[in-house]
Amino acid sequence: MFNSAITIALRALSTFYPPQKPLLFSGAGASRKLADLMIRGGQKRPLLVTDSFLLKNGMLDDLIAFLKGAGCEVTIFDGIIPNPTFAVVEAGTKASVDNKCDAVFVVGGGSAIDAAKVIAAASTSKKPLSRLAGILKVDTPLLPFYVVPTTSGTGSEVTNAAVISDTETHKKTFFVDPKYIPIATALDTDLLKSLPPSITAATGMDALTHAIEAYTSRNRFADTDRDAAMAIRLLVEFLPIAYENGGDARAREMVALGSFLAGCAFTKASLGYVHAISHQISAHYDTPHGLANAIILPRVLRFNKAACAERLAALEVMLGGGASDGSTATMADRFIARVDALAETVGIPVNLADVQPEDFQSIAKDALTEARSSYAVPRVMRRADATAILQSVSSGGRDVSFA
Repeated sequence: MFNSAITIALRALSTFYPPQKPLLFSGAGASRKLADLMIRGGQKRPLLVTDSFLLKNGMLDDLIAFLKGAGCEVTIFDGIIPNPTFAVVEAGTKASVDNKCDAVFVVGGGSAIDAAKVIAAASTSKKPLSRLAGILKVDTPLLPFYVVPTTSGTGSEVTNAAVISDTETHKKTFFVDPKYIPIATALDTDLLKSLPPSITAATGMDALTHAIEAYTSRNRFADTDRDAAMAIRLLVEFLPIAYENGGDARAREMVALGSFLAGCAFTKASLGYVHAISHQISAHYDTPHGLANAIILPRVLRFNKAACAERLAALEVMLGGGASDGSTATMADRFIARVDALAETVGIPVNLADVQPEDFQSIAKDALTEARSSYAVPRVMRRADATAILQSVSSGGRDVSFA
């Protein structure tokens, strides 16, 4: 019953507030093109949001020189941390307001982008962060907002949501509004090529999770199917290449495009139990989000197979060149095995030893609550199913026995 209700609600939201894709620049030097667009738009006092690692390692020197050479007064905020908190956003907002910034230009991973979204909103709103949290709570236009992702997986560069942790409780708070989608984004291979293999793998599998959960969502649309399928095709083909050879600019660009398209798909179609469980694991153990998703994904695919074997089989047919040589169930199993093989190829472990049995019930309860309120899942999971997945994640293999 609840899943039908959330599907209707999400479909109404997607229909009446359809997300718009940002303008896209891609390839070497794309961040300069994005900066030039911002300047041509009349913004010359940007708040540059980033993390201290990128700044200290000189990866932004050329961009900063370009901005200053064009007459921009650049305010730099490099206080980004993993799982950014309300305190981080408040500090960034203060820097923006104090320096009369007229745009937010972010270069970084998902944490930086999420923080920058809310900074762009808080800089123009009189609401405290607690009242901006939630769905459709942004009451004024954001500062013009531009994004350069330095990882390929979160999809934050195209989504209408941000996740910020409460400073005291560290519980994750969602900020969701179409206004959070940036004006434009740049997939700059010059910045992506230095991404370490382990992060390339985890973020790439995160993007694959976005695409698969969008494709199997009950809130799917023709355009989300198209974007999700293309994302899956690109990620399956090019993620192993980018993992093995980070300097391969074509592979980096294709993985980044896959992440972008997956973000477009799930922004409209929604996510599912992989994310619901992953969010709780990250909250409990500070596990990197992409890694948690990558480990949980095959287990949830096995759970969902009973409800969406035809969808999974269709993906296998697509990846196999368009021909089916088995039953729907067989082809669905082959797709799941393909996901297993991809994870193994890019070094994703089978288990997360940090996940402890004494936390199973709490994690399962919170995950099911998140899914019940937010996702149009293809098959409803019970507490025992979620617990079985957690047991498998903690110490078992990818195969899970469901009651």
